[in-house]
Amino acid sequence: MRSQLRFIMHPDDEAALVSELLRDPGILFVDGPRWKAATPPSTRDIAAIGSYCIIWSPEDLPQLSAKLTVHGDWYCRDEKSTIQFLRCEMTETVIAEGRFAISTEPAEAKAAANIERRYKFLSRAIKKTYRNSVVQWRNPRLPSPAEPSRSANPSAPDRSLWVGPAAMTWMAGHADRRVKTFLTGFVEGAITAPG
Repeated sequence: MRSQLRFIMHPDDEAALVSELLRDPGILFVDGPRWKAATPPSTRDIAAIGSYCIIWSPEDLPQLSAKLTVHGDWYCRDEKSTIQFLRCEMTETVIAEGRFAISTEPAEAKAAANIERRYKFLSRAIKKTYRNSVVQWRNPRLPSPAEPSRSANPSAPDRSLWVGPAAMTWMAGHADRRVKTFLTGFVEGAITAPG
């Protein structure tokens, strides 16, 4: 199975979702796919993790393996047995989108089933309380109508982006607040529906 789910999470949205995820006592977090040692440190404390989080359970794969890179660090070889969690980054006026992603096709069958179950749990939890089709993307430098080789600017509401309830409240709190695909990008999104 290959799938991804894009979202906008305020830190309060993330805390609520992580709390639900950690009800599974086997869940561990790893700080990104690059490590200083062949075996990465793991934790159940999301605050100890940067923007790229690997969600892993030793129940699926007892140990994550890594390969030594030309830069002298270690790179995870077992991402197929984990969930990729790109966390939302935030400034005073912007939240950058995050995502959950999996690609379990080469994983062992039992591990793949467990990972897919966890991913579906996260997806259901988000779709139950978050809203989609509420962000309209625009490039403030290039407003233009749609053409055969270009989408409209601003876009139609984005159906594949899910916005958390705390993020909706945060966005509604000030007219200058926006979402972006990444913090330094030009393209920005605004909420098109009331919170």
